[in-house]
Amino acid sequence: MAGRLISVVFGGSQQRTKQPDQGLLNSLLPVFDDDKFMKQMVDTHAPDEGDVDVQALFALVENTLKGSTTIVDNVVNPNKATSAPTAPPEFKPAKEGFTPPLSTISEVTCQITCKALDTKNVRETMSAIFHELSSYSLVAKAVVTLSSLALYYGDFWQLAQIEPSDKLAESIAVLKGLPAITKPLELQKIQVFGVLNDLIKTTLEMTQCIVEFDHDSKDVPELAKVIDITSSVYQIIITVLGCSIQFTALITTTPADESKGRDLPAFTRKVNMIHHSIKRQLEEYKLKKEEIREYQRLQRLFNAPTDNVELIKALFYTKDDPQPLYLGSKKTTDKIECLRRKNVLLLISDLKLSSHDLSILVKIYNEPKFQESHEILWIPVVDQDGEDLPNVFENLQSQMPWCSTHYPTLVNKVAIRIIKEKWHFRNEPMVVVLGPQGKVESQNAMSMIRMWGFNAFPFTDGVVTTLWRSREISWFELLVNDSIAPGVQAAIKSEKLIFLYGGEDTKNVTDVEAPLKKIIEDGNSIVAYNVGKIQLFWTRLESCMFSMLQGKADILDPLLQDVLKLYTNFKKDGGFALLTKGTRVVINTPLASASKVLVQYDTWKKQVNVDGKTFDVVLKEHHDKVVAPQTCHHFYIPNMVGYVPENVKCPVCPRVMKNIVKFECCHGAH
Repeated sequence: MAGRLISVVFGGSQQRTKQPDQGLLNSLLPVFDDDKFMKQMVDTHAPDEGDVDVQALFALVENTLKGSTTIVDNVVNPNKATSAPTAPPEFKPAKEGFTPPLSTISEVTCQITCKALDTKNVRETMSAIFHELSSYSLVAKAVVTLSSLALYYGDFWQLAQIEPSDKLAESIAVLKGLPAITKPLELQKIQVFGVLNDLIKTTLEMTQCIVEFDHDSKDVPELAKVIDITSSVYQIIITVLGCSIQFTALITTTPADESKGRDLPAFTRKVNMIHHSIKRQLEEYKLKKEEIREYQRLQRLFNAPTDNVELIKALFYTKDDPQPLYLGSKKTTDKIECLRRKNVLLLISDLKLSSHDLSILVKIYNEPKFQESHEILWIPVVDQDGEDLPNVFENLQSQMPWCSTHYPTLVNKVAIRIIKEKWHFRNEPMVVVLGPQGKVESQNAMSMIRMWGFNAFPFTDGVVTTLWRSREISWFELLVNDSIAPGVQAAIKSEKLIFLYGGEDTKNVTDVEAPLKKIIEDGNSIVAYNVGKIQLFWTRLESCMFSMLQGKADILDPLLQDVLKLYTNFKKDGGFALLTKGTRVVINTPLASASKVLVQYDTWKKQVNVDGKTFDVVLKEHHDKVVAPQTCHHFYIPNMVGYVPENVKCPVCPRVMKNIVKFECCHGAH
């Protein structure tokens, strides 16, 4: 009768059954962490093609152990068993035609019971088990070993339920060498049975983890090592042997022994740690596999979109948020479907979007023509957590009249990876222009927006080409405005001499500024600006280069060469100097070279107005005289993946220039 408190003897087999040495369980603990011994066991591995059906065998093992442990739960908790007995498990149907490896199971059962007690040497027993299982796959070794324990444990608890009046079942139990019920269990044994029963459940769960992983990871080979199957199998087999030793100790015919179960708590703690590790690894594997599947899905979607709404939906976590969009101008929320049939500018940035970029976009957004067919959607890429993150997010969002996601519905992490790989997001703000069908009309319109504002509408790559070809405005006018150099626009219109400079070497800066002051005091019509530390200048300079390359400008175009030369002078030589008359470039040189020329002002100023030569002409002649031409011609291009030209011809000679990759970090400066 189920639930009855029981104690057991080996009916008819007491003389040949040895009492387990309680030290055996304790001696198994160091075996868990013995890497050398584990390697010896693993070296026996020689699988053949005729392996067992692991899934089918595990289903039988799971049925047996779940049924057995349910019986024990009711035995060790009699009050609960009477009022609310543990429900019987749902048994999985056996696979039709499957035959377990009976002889192997029988031999391993013998090893974990009788022979383990005969040798009293757990390492010898482990070695015998691994040799017996040498031809099986790694996971099959664990499942076959656990099936031996399941058979041993299940046999006992099935016959332990017999009624005292069932003499046939009792006789069968005696003939099989299995115990029969004689008297109530001691309280101590009940407690130990409960702990052991939980340990066996844990062992089953550990094995289930590796069986699931082994079966499920076959189609994702890149994740095949997320769980260390070799060590997991080794640890499971040790655990099974420990469970068998402890179980045999409990069912042996001896007087009540206070030492029984003494080593079980320490052994259980070790197994629980291993179980936690394997379970965590399986969860990690599932997350990574889900990410891979999501990544593959998004890749297909990004490569062949059919609708902008479908693509935008993939960017956000929207399962629990049917209205993820926040409409800044209306202070309401809406579904992503409100963007259907619109051209959408995806503003992708972190939470450090500059006020300058924000103001340009707000002006564009407020244009009536823009609102007829276009919308802006902010895609916040937030890679870190922080207590102040919601406040920073909401403060930036409050300045945006367009669509955004309301916190905490942020961008799908897998989508962030795609954005970085496919659209080359590098933490700098970018604007991806999507057509109504989800086609990318411009992979990054941020540069043209910074340079041209609404004049670049509708912000496609083709518009940039047209704008640069028109040449209605010079690159210098686009690069430098009154925000960077106060009064420069008036100086351009009056065709004054304008001297822009900047550098990291303070000596070169000082060497330039001292003679500049004297030149101005002498009455020369020149304005000078040190823009080297002005971030907006560098942002606009890089945007200028980017939009030129985006517009498929010829690398040999003098206009592009001027911009590249200025950038290169700073990046390579640590400083630049640019002298223009209005927008016409007079000299574009490294700061150190300009310093050489200007410190000699007293030498060459006498030539001004001689033979009608103006100040700028004399300065350029002296520059060309004292500054030796460089042996090699080169230029730097900032990170513009997808737009950097290949096979560039040198503007000085007919050779093709070498392409040298350089990585740089300025720690937030420039």
